[in-house]
Amino acid sequence: MSEAQENQAKTRVVHFLLHVPKCAGTTVEDHFAAHLGKAFRIAPRWDHMLRDVIGNRYPGIELDGVKVVSGHSVSRSLAHHLPSTQIRESVLLRDPIGYFLSFYNYRWTRFGDGFGTEPPSFEVWYSRQRLNPISRFLLMRYFEQGVPVLYRLSSADRFAWLEERLAQFHFVASFRRADEMIAGISRELGLPESTKPRNVTPKKHLKTEDLPPKLRDRILRENAVDLALFERWAERGWSGQPSAPTPRLPRFDQGRYVLGDIATGLFKI
Repeated sequence: MSEAQENQAKTRVVHFLLHVPKCAGTTVEDHFAAHLGKAFRIAPRWDHMLRDVIGNRYPGIELDGVKVVSGHSVSRSLAHHLPSTQIRESVLLRDPIGYFLSFYNYRWTRFGDGFGTEPPSFEVWYSRQRLNPISRFLLMRYFEQGVPVLYRLSSADRFAWLEERLAQFHFVASFRRADEMIAGISRELGLPESTKPRNVTPKKHLKTEDLPPKLRDRILRENAVDLALFERWAERGWSGQPSAPTPRLPRFDQGRYVLGDIATGLFKI
């Protein structure tokens, strides 16, 4: 074995498993929490007014012995606390219709009191949601492109920015390939590969076929960045290139994101 190979073999490896909402993250986290114990960590949320501006921060965090980090608050800045460590990033994605339906059903099941006595119709609820939530989550939460920087990016810019970085990821695929990702990373860590799916929304109140075609078309049109990411990366897996042609997306629609976030009451600094 060469000196370079020996050094590579000695390099510490830590997996960052991004938990995009409604993308099988709970199943992934439960598996590694059960088998790794203290070597698994949910990244803590930094409760600070600047979080949406400069991203998450981790003051005083201890990561000795940690092999896998996950959670909604994992961000790239966490790597600064892991010097001389190889970070392997993995993420699961979802199509826009599936994402919004799952999120609505989750709210309906788990947070009925947040809706009041009767939940709004799906169409009314959807109209209050921000555009392209998955790509936005990746940009803001993991890659820490906070406001106002985020609003300089058009749909085409957001897509291109994420494409360049996802190409460097260890694993990228549809949430339906969660078992494959879990098994592969478990093999790398010497853990059991089988897992039990965990669905935090036990009952589906609405399904895709329940939505009128016009509404389905609207969701896909209004969330074209998330749709393009899913179509391009759903089958990528461990290596290789995206499988669908590069889409043509708007290059001067930054104002749509600003106005949309203000309208939905989700513009927070």
